[in-house]
Amino acid sequence: MNIVKDVSAFLNSILEKKYLIFQLTRREIKALYSGSVLGTAWIILEPLAFMLILWFFFGVGLRSGDVDGAPFIVYLAAGLISWSFFAETPAASAELIRKYSFLVKKVDFRLSILPIVNIFSSSLSHLILLAVVVVIAFLNGLKPSLFFLQTGYYFFAMCVLLLGLGWLVSSVNVFFSDISKIVGIFLKFGFWITPIFWRLDIVPDKYRVLIKMNPMYYIIQGYRDSLIYNIPFWEQPYLTAYYWLVTLLNLLIGALAFRALRSHFAHVI
Repeated sequence: MNIVKDVSAFLNSILEKKYLIFQLTRREIKALYSGSVLGTAWIILEPLAFMLILWFFFGVGLRSGDVDGAPFIVYLAAGLISWSFFAETPAASAELIRKYSFLVKKVDFRLSILPIVNIFSSSLSHLILLAVVVVIAFLNGLKPSLFFLQTGYYFFAMCVLLLGLGWLVSSVNVFFSDISKIVGIFLKFGFWITPIFWRLDIVPDKYRVLIKMNPMYYIIQGYRDSLIYNIPFWEQPYLTAYYWLVTLLNLLIGALAFRALRSHFAHVI
């Protein structure tokens, strides 16, 4: 019952503080690109540049051909934009409580909504890049379909995963500041072991299950199924069930950690 009450209170606080969340999100976006000549244009320029580098190296240099009938650039782009969104949020969440230390002692403010600010601020560039990928897919001969809308489901699924990680990372980092470095190492490692620019079928059969245990495999493959292969998520029932089991467990652990450590933030910051 306590969990149900906490969830209800959390959702109510989002509605009550929606204007503040919007203001903090706008502040995050502005702060990220303040002082640069191109400003918020970097929201799409930076990931696009990285995408083009990978495409040139693997698609042109190594002559990577179509992947299961899909142009390599579309296959790469669908995987890269989902990973970029995932990687950006936990890294930013590490310093979240310290950044908003002025809110720690406000008893009428639920600090647990702060990870949502990070998710929202990162969502802008992700949604813009998603639109760019749709255009790239169209230019490469892939016809728009209703399956494109399925990316909304995978986007939501990723946000739930990120919320749990945000709670866990932001709360633990207050007491153990090295957590941000550890998160960075895991993200770098995760980038290379997740099939973003390579195909799963190059991995021996006995190791493929290990790759699929990575929750981001489900998301990245889901984006490709939605944008390229027109495969509904319910055709992967076991993978879907596994993803949500891991994600909800992660959400519970993150929520419990944040709630347990919340009362000690003011003594440390």
